[in-house]
Amino acid sequence: MKSILFVLALLLLSAPQASAANSTQTYGTSPARIVELYSDLESFDITLYSVQPEKNLTLETSLIRPGKGSEEIIATQEFLTGNFPANTKVTKVGLWDVRNPTRGAYTLRARLMEQEQILSESRYEFVYGSNSASRLHVDDLVPNSEGISVVLSPNQASLFDIEYMLVNGHDVIYETKTEKVSLTSVPEAFSASWGTLLENNKEYDGRVKVHVYSPDQGFVVSTERFTARDDAEITDIYKDETGASATIYGRSQVPFEGSLLFSVHKLDANSEKGSASLVESVQQRVPVLLNNDDETIEVAWKERLTEGVYRLKIELIGNDGDVIERRETIVESDFSPMNEGATVLDTGNETSDEEEGNGITGSSVIAGTAGLAMVFVFFKIHNKKSKRP
Repeated sequence: MKSILFVLALLLLSAPQASAANSTQTYGTSPARIVELYSDLESFDITLYSVQPEKNLTLETSLIRPGKGSEEIIATQEFLTGNFPANTKVTKVGLWDVRNPTRGAYTLRARLMEQEQILSESRYEFVYGSNSASRLHVDDLVPNSEGISVVLSPNQASLFDIEYMLVNGHDVIYETKTEKVSLTSVPEAFSASWGTLLENNKEYDGRVKVHVYSPDQGFVVSTERFTARDDAEITDIYKDETGASATIYGRSQVPFEGSLLFSVHKLDANSEKGSASLVESVQQRVPVLLNNDDETIEVAWKERLTEGVYRLKIELIGNDGDVIERRETIVESDFSPMNEGATVLDTGNETSDEEEGNGITGSSVIAGTAGLAMVFVFFKIHNKKSKRP
């Protein structure tokens, strides 16, 4: 009898248990398997793991509506997992397109396969349109080229984790997580920056997955699509009659490889329409910038701007040649080339006089020579008189 009870205990311990996330998993002998999954009627995510490098595996996902004695497959997606390394979790994401959904229970069935052989299978059950309200909900979600921001509102005080995902196709290419965040009574915004480079003009999905722990564990998920763009702004300008400079601040994870165009125009004071003529235009390349980087670009005019009023236009040009930002300001100059020339001439005369004052002048030499000659003549006459008998 004791032996029978021992065997029954072993069978109960070895039976698969349903997790708090309402998922069930069945593993084969393959080292690659499905370890986590989630779904609602808008999207799903599945996390894979293998103890060895994998490639050319297929992930099949099906959205199923249980029925009386049968299951109705509403949607199916199948795609390659690509290569992924050993001992690393890899997450795949997909979007459903369910029109006119009905309330009730649904199931996500995920199968990891290799050449039609099922390596791992897992299911996730959820309910759509339930009367039970979540502790919090997403008010707004804004992903862009810098990062992602989400506004959450609590129905009651909550403690939760927020997982931010950057998705390219089915692949999660960047992921970061904030744990043990709390909300009490008012909405609050939460943000994260992308920690990877983006490609200009490419579409990505920004996704947040909020894990609520009590009273029952659950998830609140939202996904939005965006197009990555190179972006930067002019934050500071300096200018005078000799040149100009502008400080550029990066605002995107798309590498900014644009340029700055400085154009200076002299305003016509006699024109009622305020017309201006172009004096000089200089285009300078901006060093590559990412989000939160800054660089100062300086240019010098070929010639110093002469007296007058000038309009300075600075244009920030993006990777595609588009003008991202334009700034205009005024440069006033009181520089006059004639005054500078006169100043130089006067300075030269002063230097010449100073040099002459420090040495022996020409008139002094002549006066000294004449004096010596008179003394010589005087002594000569005096000597002649003294020799007479």
